[in-house]
Amino acid sequence: MPESPRPALAALRRVRFPLMWLAPVLALLALGGWAYASPVGSSPDDDFHLASIWCAAGDRTPLCAEGSTPTTRRVSESLLGAACFARDSSISGACQASVFRDHRLVDSNRGNFAGQYPPVYYAVMSLLAGDDIQTSVLSMRLLNIALFIAIMSALTALLPARHRQTLLWSWLISVIPLGLFLIGSINPSSWTVIGVGTAWIALLGFLDSMGRRRIGLGAIFLVSTVLAAGSRADGAIYLILSIAAVVFLRFRANRGALTRAILPIVGVLAAVLALLASRQLSIASGGFPTSTVPDPSATSAVVEQASVGGSTIGLLFENLANAPSLWAGVFGSWSLGWFDTPMPYLVALGGVGVFVAVVFVGISVMSWRKALITAGAGAALWAIPVWTLTRSGEAVGVDLQPRYLLPLIIVLGGFALLAVKGRIVRLTRLQLLLVVGTSIVTEPLALFFTMRRFITGDDVNGFDLGSGAEWWWPGFAGPMFVWLIASLTWAALVLIVVRHLVRTAAEAIEVAAAEPSPAIPS
Repeated sequence: MPESPRPALAALRRVRFPLMWLAPVLALLALGGWAYASPVGSSPDDDFHLASIWCAAGDRTPLCAEGSTPTTRRVSESLLGAACFARDSSISGACQASVFRDHRLVDSNRGNFAGQYPPVYYAVMSLLAGDDIQTSVLSMRLLNIALFIAIMSALTALLPARHRQTLLWSWLISVIPLGLFLIGSINPSSWTVIGVGTAWIALLGFLDSMGRRRIGLGAIFLVSTVLAAGSRADGAIYLILSIAAVVFLRFRANRGALTRAILPIVGVLAAVLALLASRQLSIASGGFPTSTVPDPSATSAVVEQASVGGSTIGLLFENLANAPSLWAGVFGSWSLGWFDTPMPYLVALGGVGVFVAVVFVGISVMSWRKALITAGAGAALWAIPVWTLTRSGEAVGVDLQPRYLLPLIIVLGGFALLAVKGRIVRLTRLQLLLVVGTSIVTEPLALFFTMRRFITGDDVNGFDLGSGAEWWWPGFAGPMFVWLIASLTWAALVLIVVRHLVRTAAEAIEVAAAEPSPAIPS
């Protein structure tokens, strides 16, 4: 008689498909929506970055040529004028139609021609630069998204359970909306956010792991180091600070300490070289050379006081009191892009509320080392903008932007959520529901208002993004379809990640209970 198929069917039913395997695909669809949400030139200073990327391509495209001086280039008007809608939220991306037909080359210093930024980011992006600007920019945005997903996926697979908790929570509570907007852009801050936000946890995992897992985490740390240090000077500074914090957290005076210190030292050296290769470090020491007002809420009195100097003590006090405005800007209280894409108040309220609530849960699990590091990260978030602005004679709302602090926000969230001596940070069921609910509401809202601003300008109302559209990508799916897919996949991604976090917390507690004593300092 043939064997009954029932045992085989029963075994098949016992096989569970790991839902986390879907996370990279869902993340690609969700973040891809942000890549398509805005036209070329929509992220801050994109005229500068477009020219820098295409000129880094050398002779591979006809859109850039040698300039009249070593610090200028002859750049296509189609690159310099791509952000024709900047700073006026009523102007849609339709203004680009005439801009992209203008291929004249004009002499310009608007680019990384004097070495203000590290050259690595522009050199890599230039490999995708071609004659079709829109296709090239979309390819660059998707490449940055793919880098982020690849690093996050590798870290999720390799990190110990207790650190996996820290990684996923720190990003989940920090990226809406500014992080999502920047990661899916061609702004160098994309690499800075990705690199700083992952390098420190990769290094921590490296120090706490053995064997092949340790080798893999070391490799991820080096990749993240290149991203952070190769994009912006402040990324290199944040990298050095976070490496120092991790080394302090895991310092042990024994024979293996020197061997374990080799990788952190390599990371610090790479960051120092990046600082020496750029001229941005002078801003931290000497202040901003010119004044701009990125925050529309900054009053004329504040700007006037900043421009004339006023009382240094008074300005210092004002900056100390107003620095949290920059933190809240990460969560949507400041407009996105060229500060011309306002977010609904619900986005900022939900983002700040979730971040503060989860961080407070995290600091309920504490050790003296974790306390010092978390307090240090919080102090840096206050001290860095206050020092830079006061040194420049400027007030909060002038020059310094929330995106410069986003990497530190992610790191602060991560430090606050670290496990300590087997004690894992866990949220209650109600807290989980609030986090998930807030995330799956605020992300679609932020994406919708971003798309509305560029498709028609925000002087047009209506739920159907495609109705009366003035701008959209030629030959691509309609805007409502893109918004729905990105919103639904984000919701699915959050649900899957949080479900995984709940299970990972239980796994980490079991592993900690099985260990006779903590093998690492906390």
